[in-house]
Amino acid sequence: MAYDTLCRITAELPDGSEGLLDQCEEEAHQLERTLSMFDPESELSRLCRDIRPGEATPVSETLLRFLEQNLEICRLTDGAFDLTVGPLIKLWDFLAEPPQVPTPEQIRETLARVGYQHIHLHPGSSTVSFDIPDVGLDPGAAGKGFALGLTVDRLRRGGVRQAVLDYGGNLFVMGARRGENGALRPWKVAIRDPDDPGTVFGSVELMDTGIATSSWYEHSFQKDGVIYHHLLNPKTGYPIPLTLKSVSIVSSRPVYTDLLSTAFFALGEDRGRELVEQLRRDSGEVIEYVAVRKDGSVGASAGASFVSMK
Repeated sequence: MAYDTLCRITAELPDGSEGLLDQCEEEAHQLERTLSMFDPESELSRLCRDIRPGEATPVSETLLRFLEQNLEICRLTDGAFDLTVGPLIKLWDFLAEPPQVPTPEQIRETLARVGYQHIHLHPGSSTVSFDIPDVGLDPGAAGKGFALGLTVDRLRRGGVRQAVLDYGGNLFVMGARRGENGALRPWKVAIRDPDDPGTVFGSVELMDTGIATSSWYEHSFQKDGVIYHHLLNPKTGYPIPLTLKSVSIVSSRPVYTDLLSTAFFALGEDRGRELVEQLRRDSGEVIEYVAVRKDGSVGASAGASFVSMK
């Protein structure tokens, strides 16, 4: 258990790799101690609590790299995706019983603490500075994908060539599966139906790639006939208007599956597709998408190998 979810690794381990999975487990717990926004003693929580505006504060290489990857997507989306939505997430508190809609005044006051442009990284000195007080960083849109990337790298260094990793629904497969005749074939991975999460909407084939899905149904509630979901607009403080029901990202870089599924949802299909195409071109990584529109139709990039089951 890490990141408030079950993390599972199934792997073919080479000779002499005893202890490798134990190392992966310890790495997951160490990362949780670094990035958790709910642990007051995590490095991320202490940074947000103790840093003073304009003060350059030393951070670990892990936290600095995590912030760099998040801020890259913040800039490319012009803040439609924003790492600093932590105060808004806590204000809405979708896990409360019962959840409540914040007042306009509460949202207005909280928005004063939101904005990725208030974070400044200084890689040369491994320091971070904020230019306003009480910034709250939310690692939820990228933490599990970032963790998967670290684990995949560790397994590869340990000589593992075939594995399936599942960190709370964020999946990554190393290598291929062996069919009945011994031939290697891609793994087939199901995508949940956003209208009925207990059923399957379609599938994609993966080989040395991963997949993550963002959808409004994960955390939501209804009040006075209005659906409120956890994917918030960092500029308005309210849930993003629903033009999509779910977005699945397939990538050879695990952190992109997590980050881009949220960013694509926030941008909408047209701008989300442009973002995917730009990052695919600039990074050289495999990046594909499957987007379920509000009307139930599907948009998918050519390389996504999506097969509908409806």
